[in-house]
Amino acid sequence: MKYYLYSLLGSFLLSINIICAQRVWTFDEQNPLLSTDSELQLNLSTIKQIPEFVAGIKGKALRTDGYSTWLNTSVKEDFSSLSGWFALESYPTDTAAFMGVKDLSGNSIAICTDRYGELLLGVGKDNSYSYYSLDTKIERFKWLHLLIDLEGKSIYMNGYKVGSNPSEKLISSNNMYIQIGKDFRDKKVWMYDVTAINGLIDEIKISSTPVECSELIAEIASDLKKTPVLAIPETRFAADFNRPRYHLLPAANWTNETHGLIHFNGKYHIFNQKNASGIFLGQINWGHFSSSDLVHWTEEKPALTPDSSYDKNGIWSGCAVINDNGVPQLIYTAGGDKLGVGIAFPKDSALIEWEKYEHNPVIAEHPAGYTRTDMRDQYVWKEGNTWYMIIGYGIEDTETPHGALLLYKSIDQKKWDFIHLLFEGNPQFDNSGIFWEMPVFKKMGNKYVLLVNRVPYKGVPARCQYWIGDFKNEKFIPDDLMPQNLEIINRLLSPSVVETPMGDIVSISIIPDEIGGEATYKQGWAHLYSIPRKWQLKNGKICQTPHPVLQQLREKHSVLPKKKIGASQPYIISKQGHQLEIKATFYPGDSKRFGFVLCKNSDNSESSMIYYDVEKKELVVDQTHSSVRQHIPLEIRKDYYQLDVSKPIEFHLFIDGSVVEGFINNQDAFTTRIFPLKENSTQLELFSDGKTTEAAAEIWTLKDAKVRMNF
Repeated sequence: MKYYLYSLLGSFLLSINIICAQRVWTFDEQNPLLSTDSELQLNLSTIKQIPEFVAGIKGKALRTDGYSTWLNTSVKEDFSSLSGWFALESYPTDTAAFMGVKDLSGNSIAICTDRYGELLLGVGKDNSYSYYSLDTKIERFKWLHLLIDLEGKSIYMNGYKVGSNPSEKLISSNNMYIQIGKDFRDKKVWMYDVTAINGLIDEIKISSTPVECSELIAEIASDLKKTPVLAIPETRFAADFNRPRYHLLPAANWTNETHGLIHFNGKYHIFNQKNASGIFLGQINWGHFSSSDLVHWTEEKPALTPDSSYDKNGIWSGCAVINDNGVPQLIYTAGGDKLGVGIAFPKDSALIEWEKYEHNPVIAEHPAGYTRTDMRDQYVWKEGNTWYMIIGYGIEDTETPHGALLLYKSIDQKKWDFIHLLFEGNPQFDNSGIFWEMPVFKKMGNKYVLLVNRVPYKGVPARCQYWIGDFKNEKFIPDDLMPQNLEIINRLLSPSVVETPMGDIVSISIIPDEIGGEATYKQGWAHLYSIPRKWQLKNGKICQTPHPVLQQLREKHSVLPKKKIGASQPYIISKQGHQLEIKATFYPGDSKRFGFVLCKNSDNSESSMIYYDVEKKELVVDQTHSSVRQHIPLEIRKDYYQLDVSKPIEFHLFIDGSVVEGFINNQDAFTTRIFPLKENSTQLELFSDGKTTEAAAEIWTLKDAKVRMNF
């Protein structure tokens, strides 16, 4: 294989087969690149060091990612048609092309799809384009055969004519340019090309023989029945030691908040904000995962996709409940010209296929009397015979803008009436921000937990905060007006909660990457979700512990006895492994600082620290030397935290590639992300600056629990 890399963009040369009056590009079963040589070569542009080939129609198909991979070539001979096989995992974030042809004058036509799956014919010159509807909706996760008939000026899908070329400008000649998997029109969001498709490309043909519809249908009929394999190849991230292996995360590309964590028919289901066509916030679908144990997850096809006027700009966050008929129901933020509320119901008992309610939106916009137009992120619960819904909101006040929650109620979960504000903040007193997202209102014992996520504002970052209180007269009455932080160190956000069949309250939250855009582009994925955490309400606060189900991942176990540690004698407890569980008990003694050095390289070029500062009463995450990788933030995060150092202190860490989740004394939690460049940055030490500090530890290596893909 010949290939050339230019910065991030690679150009690969693929050979073709020649069959009679056709030229056919395919990908050989044994060798992904054809061994048959030809004068005509197909160029592959990609950021990947090794092109991805998976099972296709005949042998192998090229796997694209939605923003970086496509094919092109120049043809100097006459041909009358161009055809190919395609399968989409997702609709694009902008109009993208399956394939097209361009002449020497810059005139071009292309078969395209928009972000709702409508088949379009693109006609233009240079970078000026018009798109014509072909009145056809494309289905994802199915093979699709497309053909451009230059001689007959017609477009065919699956053997049937679906439209004609309205342009007379394209001149069929012996000098044509072909592009596969990307539109000729250039458009980028940040560094991502949004005119490329995400899916499979197989068997591209150019032909000089006239198109006979009956012959074409007969030729492709059996292949249309085949099911494409659109799972992301394991090779894509095989060398990425920073990618977690037992945490929940999508197969690739962008994800954001989780929502809708429910238990139904013996399985847990959780939904997420998903853009499978790029690594940025756009084309948001409701992704879907299922699990029998909260540890081993399967990624299903997206449950909801934008396709209507009322949700055309995204299916934003919401929740899921089991309604009065025992049927799961999705409640989501419909991102149209106005933000409203939509609902959807399952079409099958496995909850794989969903159907939007025909009378959506059930709430069209913000209530009368309020000025802010953005309202989002529903949480629904039942009190007696009444269903209640809160929606994240903010009050626009020139002097004191503040977060608030809109409260609605319903008898049937379809017709909702606005009541008033459930609760509103006072940021000058409680630092709760100007807008609240992703609320949770959960009864635990005889108390209610009201949890919100304040949005970033004037340099103050987003944070997850909560109050404990009561629900009286359809109002929330907090026990203390000052909220508490869910995490000691501010990194984890937007928990989704569920009550398990055993009666436990379990949460799963997003843990953002927060790395530079260039690093994310190279990485190929963004963000992940926490391990399942068990919540208990004790002494007026949420105490968090790792769910015991995680113990099934434990493998090799090491016990390290108590010993004295100091500034000159750190306790090295592990030198290798990217998937670990650690329980370390510190006996602080006279220490002023004690904790961990982790993700350390043998030459000390990379290392991070997590420690407790006794004098300042702070938990500190020091990542100023965490990575020599480009575009990785090197910073210190810390916050006030009071520990009784006269007693033993237990730290319980879960390390999984780039993510570290920590628990202190089985009640408080913190989270961070570490992205070293060097794979051997794995040394883990216990340290103290005192003379009388002692420490002991247990370590387990943990098995993978990679997310399986059901598509």
